[in-house]
Amino acid sequence: MTRLLMLLLLSVTGWTTVAQPVFDASFENGRLDTVYADSGAYVLWPAINLHARLTGAEGEQPLFKIYDSLGYQLRPYHHMVYRYEGDTAWHFFDTAYKASPFSYYHFTNEQPFSGDTVYLAYWFPYTYSDLQAYLDTIDGSPHLVNLNVKTTSPQGRNIYGYEITDTTVADCYKQHVVITARQHPIEHINGYFIEGLTNYLLTATDSLAEVLRSRFRFFIYPMLNPDGVFNGSGQNIFGQDINRSWEDSLVVSHTPESDSIRPVIMEETGGKVDWSVDIHANPGNNLKYYWWGYTDASPVPAWQIQQAAAYVQSVSQSDNSAPNGQTLFQNFIQGNGVTTGKTAANWFRKTFGAIAFTFEPTTEPMGFSGDNRITIANMRSAGASLAKGFAAVADTTSLLSGEILQTDTSLAAWPTGGLPPYTFMWEGPSGVDSSALLLHPAPGFYSLLISDANGCEWSQGVDFTPPTTVNDKADSKADLKIYPNPGRRFFTVEWEQAPPPAVVEAFDRYGRIVLTKTITGGRRAELDLSGQPAGIYLVRLRKNGIETTGWLLHFP
Repeated sequence: MTRLLMLLLLSVTGWTTVAQPVFDASFENGRLDTVYADSGAYVLWPAINLHARLTGAEGEQPLFKIYDSLGYQLRPYHHMVYRYEGDTAWHFFDTAYKASPFSYYHFTNEQPFSGDTVYLAYWFPYTYSDLQAYLDTIDGSPHLVNLNVKTTSPQGRNIYGYEITDTTVADCYKQHVVITARQHPIEHINGYFIEGLTNYLLTATDSLAEVLRSRFRFFIYPMLNPDGVFNGSGQNIFGQDINRSWEDSLVVSHTPESDSIRPVIMEETGGKVDWSVDIHANPGNNLKYYWWGYTDASPVPAWQIQQAAAYVQSVSQSDNSAPNGQTLFQNFIQGNGVTTGKTAANWFRKTFGAIAFTFEPTTEPMGFSGDNRITIANMRSAGASLAKGFAAVADTTSLLSGEILQTDTSLAAWPTGGLPPYTFMWEGPSGVDSSALLLHPAPGFYSLLISDANGCEWSQGVDFTPPTTVNDKADSKADLKIYPNPGRRFFTVEWEQAPPPAVVEAFDRYGRIVLTKTITGGRRAELDLSGQPAGIYLVRLRKNGIETTGWLLHFP
């Protein structure tokens, strides 16, 4: 870039004078391929990754123009931006006009520049140094985990990452969300979306933010192509589009940035990714901020398509970031972004089974009739909405807990909360056992470990002391006997004291009643559990205002 720029400046100085402004791009993220005077205007190129410096500008009121070779990247309602040297605030140019799609786009200000050195750009630049400065401001924040360098670029620049979550809540209850950005260096504005999302998750104290931190782990990789960003390029230093180099597995694609970040993501997430949002930006679209992701044509289960739609709609409903206080987001998915391409979204879908999106904020989200001067503050607010949308798809599973229930002849594991199915592990005098029900265990201390489908665990111990005399054929508590136990399909419940009427109920391990039987004569009831799955069941006898319980283990 430096040699090209030197030649460019020589060509520029061929027609400039001391009194005329001078253009260059010899600074971080600078990009100016062409500049020349034509009919009282300065013709510039490129368009969407233009980031140029103009010196000798004070008191000047130049007219600029760019030829839109594609016919749609520069509309009359697009607003170019500028800032003065030493000023961090960017401003919109006052006016823009264009005679037809394939003609020059003109822009200028109504008043002369008030400073000598001016930077001008297609949209608000977000540089590698901007990211580093931002990360310094959040370093040490509560809920921020593992902010560090994950890998480096071919030119030795850092590729950063960090996690946001509530570390006081067990990780096994959390969904994993991976946010990636800045694969395409010219899509500057997604840096502000990352900042808005991060700021909300780190600093918001409302109940929604607390739910998000407790129910999700957000893994954020904010700039995957720092060389391209620093050099003002559209690709990496090898001319590669790294969002077209993500393989369907961890096969080497010979694209350094994606090759190095994939194993990092695999390790940090533990191989579990539930959601992926790859943030881009579309300079040639006047749609509201839109999504490429799951549609009805996507090769994924229906529940994932439903979850994808729920998230997108939730983002739109939570957002009011437009200048008019309305949402900047479409509430539907624009296209199928997870087909067969080697994009990040498709890699996350195929590798992890994740619900994956490519998110595309645009330059003219309000369209030709709206105010498209979307500020950095608007973008940060929209970024916060990307986080808020996950509230609609948060797992509401309660924390795993449990209890050890005893009868005279058994110990039963009784889990509550968590996500079925459960697994059990007993350790005690009778050895190691993975059953939910221990029948006739030897006396002594038993420890129980219950695990659920999320891998969450609950443990407890109990001393078991059986009575001196037990009925080998029955599991009894007070006057209640259940036999055969364990058994298959049919069970007999028998009681010895107090006449009926009585009600016998059977509950599964989730507390649901699976069978109810009213007894008006006799002291025995037959229970038919042939339609129920294998497992442990609580049997409750209610008679004369007294409740008696026992347990049975059912095999179909």
